Amino acid sequence: MKVLSPHNTLGIFLSANVVSWLLLLVINLISYFALSQKTVFSIDLHLKGLLLNFFFVLVFFYFSVRVEKLKEVDFISMLTSIFITGLISNTASLVLQFVSTTLAVPPQTPQTIYWLNVIYHTNIALVTIFLTQTFFYWKRLILHQKSARLLRLWTLFEYLLLISLVFNFFEFGLDDQIFIFTMLILLLLGLVLSGNLKWVAYLNAKEKWQGILLLIFIAGFNFYFFRTILSHAATPILTTDLTHSIYILVMGAFVMFYTIFSILVIIFNLPTTAVFESKMEEILSFQRLAKSLQSGGQVAEVCEALIDTAVMSIEADAAWLDYYDLDETTQHTIYRFIESDEVYKIRLAMHKIRLRNILDQTFQRPSENIQIKIQEAVAKMGYETMQIVPLAGHETALGRLVLLKKMKDGLDDEKRELINTFVLQASISIENFRLLARTIEAARYKEEIKIAQTIQKSLLPVSLDVNEHIDMRAFSQSAYEVGGDYYDVFRIDAHRFILIVGDVSGKGTSAAFNMAQMKGIFHGLVQLDYDATTFLQRANQALAFCFDKSSFITATVVYVDTEKKELQISRAGHCPTLYYNAEERAMQYIQGKGLGLGILRHDDYTKHIENRIIHYNKGDVLALFTDGVIEAQNERREEYGYERLQQLIEQNLHKPLVLIIEEMMHDLQRFCQHTSLSDDHTVVLLKLKN
Repeated sequence: MKVLSPHNTLGIFLSANVVSWLLLLVINLISYFALSQKTVFSIDLHLKGLLLNFFFVLVFFYFSVRVEKLKEVDFISMLTSIFITGLISNTASLVLQFVSTTLAVPPQTPQTIYWLNVIYHTNIALVTIFLTQTFFYWKRLILHQKSARLLRLWTLFEYLLLISLVFNFFEFGLDDQIFIFTMLILLLLGLVLSGNLKWVAYLNAKEKWQGILLLIFIAGFNFYFFRTILSHAATPILTTDLTHSIYILVMGAFVMFYTIFSILVIIFNLPTTAVFESKMEEILSFQRLAKSLQSGGQVAEVCEALIDTAVMSIEADAAWLDYYDLDETTQHTIYRFIESDEVYKIRLAMHKIRLRNILDQTFQRPSENIQIKIQEAVAKMGYETMQIVPLAGHETALGRLVLLKKMKDGLDDEKRELINTFVLQASISIENFRLLARTIEAARYKEEIKIAQTIQKSLLPVSLDVNEHIDMRAFSQSAYEVGGDYYDVFRIDAHRFILIVGDVSGKGTSAAFNMAQMKGIFHGLVQLDYDATTFLQRANQALAFCFDKSSFITATVVYVDTEKKELQISRAGHCPTLYYNAEERAMQYIQGKGLGLGILRHDDYTKHIENRIIHYNKGDVLALFTDGVIEAQNERREEYGYERLQQLIEQNLHKPLVLIIEEMMHDLQRFCQHTSLSDDHTVVLLKLKN
């Protein structure tokens, strides 16, 4: 089903209005000349009332649709539109009134009476059009910033006004109680609605004077139409008496009420217009600054918007703004209507009266005494008023704004507070920029950590099952996002393999990347089938070229030969290896001298390492670990220690290696209690079989 557009709807209403008016005119002329009998219940009276109501309703809905379809119309434009309608309708009515007065001179012929009724019904149309258009424009003004209660009250008023059209079927007048009672209710509602004049507050001084002038004319037009209705009521030859229509009387009275109230309220608001406009300008300045801050992408753009808004708001004669970049160290300065040389002279003048630190105070505003001294200093430069406002974030210096005026006492408390508000908003925006930069940096760091964690996981072996004669289990946990502990196992042939446990100096990402370099070097050296001592010597030489001088690695290398049942253990500055001899049922730490890889960077490194050879038996256990285990501390700053670790393993030797490691981790957590581990901790257990 096709929906009619507002334009087509208006066309239909306009055509119907013309037709209904012509029918009203014709039926009234026929009624008069036929001298039909007029009784309260006569068909003739009801027919005339029906046609009159039909005309009123069509005009009502025509302007309802026309005014409602207007989107945003300013208040003065509304008043101007009503003024133009009133001017045209009143001018036409005056012309018709002149013709009517001429025709009313006796003797009156039927032709004269005919034309007098035509003129009178034309006046009815003009009155209805003017009042109805004004009625709906007043509706727009009343419902400006409407509430639910106000909307319900207006809807009730409209419905009751339309219901009052029923009285046009009868000849009730001011002598009838029901007529008076109904009209008083509608007039009371109209008075209540006439008190809604919020739109007046949005007019500036010029618009208020324009509004007063237009409203006076509108009131005059309305008064003229009322006088016309009353003057024609006593004329017997005119067939339609509008004094019997509550609809027209109430609508006219309501239009007059609201017009007079509007004039009075505008007049009473004239003295406060300047203050209100000043406040509005402050709000607009605040909005402009907020918009600039939202669109600005850099600290410099925010500062440019701040100084421009501040200068415009208080009409400053000169200003400058010092601000720090996101690095919080580089200072920049923006100048407005002042040169850098003049700013330097002002700073120098303040320096001479020992106020050199005032322009560097970031978190404190100058006291009253200091303000007086400031005025004395800048007065010599031709400025009588100076305001210094610091830009500060959360305990962070952001900059300062300096405003100058040549007028003495050129800034009142409200203006100073306004500038403080501008600066506060700009400071928040700059602080947000810094927080955003830090957030981006943190996100980048997290991404780097994620990559490093992936690399670290890939560096550790997936499986430790390298030989059926060996049972090996490991556990490693980082104290930070990425750790530097490392362990790996390399198979040389069917009977030989190398086990390495290491600890890279440092923490986090750098330690993980150093660990990656270490693994690459170890993988390369394993292929050359060196003994443990030579392996560490070559590894030291390679790492000396890869690492910076502040980085090094501690490691323990264990060569296992299951055919010879032999262990070769070399320690490069790492923790001692705990060895359990099942045949002797004895456990001891294999010390041996050793120096960390990358510390000593010449050929004498071999003098600082020792290779221990051990022939193992069935059931022997080897425990390798990093210093994060034995150096873990509790709340009393006591270390876990070598002895505690040895006792724990001795007490659990009868258990599988997996359960021994679980018991070690539980015991370590119980020892540390609520103290978090400050270093990575890794444990590798190796149990030797036949």
